[in-house]
Amino acid sequence: MSIRKRLIISHAAMIITPILVLVVIMGLLHIVFTGNSSSGFGTWGDTDSDTQMELFTQLKKTVSLHEEKLFDESYLHRINEQLDKEETYLVIRKGNHLIYSSKEVETMTLDELPSFGSEESRPVVIRNGEDHFSVLHYDFYFQDGIKGSIFLLNHAPSFVTYARVFFPIFILSLILILFITNATLSYFMSKKILRPVNQLSSASDKISRGDFDFTIKPQGNDELNRLLRTFDHMRLQLKESIELRDQYERNRRELVANISHDLKTPITSIMGYVEGIQDGVADTPEKQKQYLDTIHSKTNYINQLIEELALFSKLDVNRETFHFEKVNITAFIEDYQREIEDDMDEKGINLNLNGHTTSNVLIDRNKMIRVIQNIIYNSVKYIEKTPGEISVSLTDKEKMVEVCINDNGTGVPEEDLKNIFNRFYRVDASRSSDGSGLGLAIASQIIHAHKGNIWAENRNSGGLRICFTLQKVEDEERG
Repeated sequence: MSIRKRLIISHAAMIITPILVLVVIMGLLHIVFTGNSSSGFGTWGDTDSDTQMELFTQLKKTVSLHEEKLFDESYLHRINEQLDKEETYLVIRKGNHLIYSSKEVETMTLDELPSFGSEESRPVVIRNGEDHFSVLHYDFYFQDGIKGSIFLLNHAPSFVTYARVFFPIFILSLILILFITNATLSYFMSKKILRPVNQLSSASDKISRGDFDFTIKPQGNDELNRLLRTFDHMRLQLKESIELRDQYERNRRELVANISHDLKTPITSIMGYVEGIQDGVADTPEKQKQYLDTIHSKTNYINQLIEELALFSKLDVNRETFHFEKVNITAFIEDYQREIEDDMDEKGINLNLNGHTTSNVLIDRNKMIRVIQNIIYNSVKYIEKTPGEISVSLTDKEKMVEVCINDNGTGVPEEDLKNIFNRFYRVDASRSSDGSGLGLAIASQIIHAHKGNIWAENRNSGGLRICFTLQKVEDEERG
């Protein structure tokens, strides 16, 4: 439920609940003060009404059968004693005179009593000074034709007396109910609202201190809990970005360290040979040529390292431009095989193409040549057998073409297979001066830019297999 709906319901409950409770309290107070659950301020008590009504009925019979008893003091005194037990009093009126009044109401006047002919089925309330009475009366005619009335009076609490006690209780109850209702609803509403707010505050404090290793647990689907989920998602993204930033920083430091290491050796060598020429150590044309050839070789190595580093940096930040075109992969590899065939022969390597496919793929020619070249010449470095064997196989895989380059070299320890595509990673540290250490990392970046995958595995027969996939592109239909 949304916070808006909760607030609306809460405010409605703050109004409705006190009203309902006050209605119940008023009903209970009415019962307490009046002695029953009937409405009005003056009524006959439920517990004694049977006795009172029996005496009232007896008096009615006396009027009809023995009218003279209404003037008999002893008879009326007995009736009055029975009524007195019920806290009820008797008054008899004849014409404009009261011929009998109980002692408790002897001050009652004719004007205070209901007039002849106003008899009702329910009692009425009259006032005698400060006292209020509930009156039940019966009108009749004496035998001499004079109007007569019999009155039974029962004490009824006055409105003022009732109000003096009831209103303070009413006001106090109203204040208490309002306080309890508002306090209870405010507590539950604040708990629902403050819990996520406190979670946000605690999470913000932890993030400000660089602590991202915590979880936020929303408990609902209202606006604040949705904010908690969004905040927790932001925390995860921020954590990932910081971890990525730290990883980039570590990579940068490692890159600088590796570049410094890889450049230091050839530069030191170049400086040594230059000093040898300057100092006259190379005192014959043959030695000078040897020194210059070495300097030229080291310079080419540095130039190659810088070019590969520049290419890798552009690939790493997606700044390198690709020019994709549809190419038959079999013909493409056959062309490259013919280009390096002589070089492979000089190195004692047999290069073969196994498997053909008619599928076309979408590639950047120059970048794909760099991939195949880096993988093949990486294999050449680790082939110690004579003759060396390198084979390229092509396999159709639904929407992809799988290219695998196999060698019969020393292979790679299983624990190192996942690392060989990392920058500057070398399985054999003793060969640190043999290549830049960026070849397979560049190949991986280029394959990923082609939306393919690349992986390495050891062959059962010995040696290493490096495979990558390329997306097929279908021939356009001719009209």
